[in-house]
Amino acid sequence: MTNNTKIAVYVVTDYWPLPDKAQEVKKILFSIVPEAKKERTCLKFELCENLNENAQLTFLQAWSNEQALEQHLKSEIIDKATEELRNLLAKPTEIRSYKNIG
Repeated sequence: MTNNTKIAVYVVTDYWPLPDKAQEVKKILFSIVPEAKKERTCLKFELCENLNENAQLTFLQAWSNEQALEQHLKSEIIDKATEELRNLLAKPTEIRSYKNIG
């Protein structure tokens, strides 16, 4: 059986800012990018805007393993951003995790 701690984890995190809070949300999310990229276990971390629905922002991430992702999600920068975003989003953040199967 494969040890899951050695498998890269891909993550898609979607945010939907309130219409009048989009710039404020972008600023908060932009502040996370350089901090995440400093993490040794971060393989990819990009902030993207949906081409068809620019009110949707998405982080595309890759982490060296599940433990790395869990550690990132418990980091101070994520705790701070979560608190700052609390009243700025139209709906809850969606986080989906994937592993490569082929």
